[in-house]
Amino acid sequence: MKKMLYLAPVFVIILMLSSCSAKTPKIEDYEWKMRTMMSDDADGYVLAVGEPDSVYPEAKVVDMTLKAKNGKLTVTSSAVDTVYNGTYTAMRTTPDGTDYEMIIDGEKVYATVAPTEYYDGSQTPTLVMTIDDFAVYFEPTGE
Repeated sequence: MKKMLYLAPVFVIILMLSSCSAKTPKIEDYEWKMRTMMSDDADGYVLAVGEPDSVYPEAKVVDMTLKAKNGKLTVTSSAVDTVYNGTYTAMRTTPDGTDYEMIIDGEKVYATVAPTEYYDGSQTPTLVMTIDDFAVYFEPTGE
């Protein structure tokens, strides 16, 4: 019986650690659809959106998706009718998200998958890719 009392805290810690890691979003957990593409300067000018948006009527509508699995990824863009292939490697995982290094058609790209929290307390996983002088924001398809 005393052994069980000593083991109980160990089981609680293991349970807590496993529940933390289960909440960390990862790129392969979702299929992604582009939400916005913004300039990476102080103005944060919206260059493109994933679907028509009355807030950004001047932005080009671009249907772009991203799928990732087993270290390989595919980015499909209907705007230029092109498929880009690449690889990804997780660089760092924290309870808040995962940082990645990607190589897409020979170009090095950095990305982060983390939850975006809204004013009402709800959260949605978000994938943010930094490419040259702009950032591309993706959300899970169906969200």
